[in-house]
Amino acid sequence: MKRCTACKRLKPRSAFWRRAACADGLDRWCGECRGGYFRSWCAAHRNAYNTRQRAYYRQNRARLRAYNREYQRRRRRLMRTGRWKRRRGAG
Repeated sequence: MKRCTACKRLKPRSAFWRRAACADGLDRWCGECRGGYFRSWCAAHRNAYNTRQRAYYRQNRARLRAYNREYQRRRRRLMRTGRWKRRRGAG
């Protein structure tokens, strides 16, 4: 168990993201708090975030396309065999 420094709640270690810079190898904030912070930061800095994302995509376009192509190929194969599991909360 570990206490989140943002929400002050005691949570299992599995609720924290990995972070090599921290002494125990886990982030100080739980995943819920970190995700909420990131969403609010992106909303507040929309232009900077979009610019950074576009630059990353341009620099890594071939690699990202190859990854997505392989992902879709595997997904179609699993769907045909009935082994594809939809993520919880997916529409």
